[in-house]
Amino acid sequence: MALLRMLLAAALAMPIGADDKSERRVARAPFRGWVELCVAGDRRRAAGLDLSPHGVGVSLAEPWPRARERVEAEFALPGIGLPLVIEGRIAWSSRDGRRLGIAFHDVDPGLTELLEGFVSGRLG
Repeated sequence: MALLRMLLAAALAMPIGADDKSERRVARAPFRGWVELCVAGDRRRAAGLDLSPHGVGVSLAEPWPRARERVEAEFALPGIGLPLVIEGRIAWSSRDGRRLGIAFHDVDPGLTELLEGFVSGRLG
């Protein structure tokens, strides 16, 4: 279990359970758009907050998924006609639970490259 926590923390570049943006080691770009989450077969719409090649931050109304719960995130990048669908896990949440971080896993290298391009374009 400790190894899983370390891997998830590294994927989001912040400690599990933390909500301190100053501790991030990976650049995250602002991302304001819809993110549809599928959690245990239940589809819900969240609001995107930020995005990196390794994960997405969202705002979501109750009920909130549990920490480390598997999710599927679907969202569209500006200028890209088709939505992206990426599997991940809930890696962190704010103390009030309204903001969640989703760590992506098993992302296709081409998709990672697309996300890197989006982030660097937003920050450059």
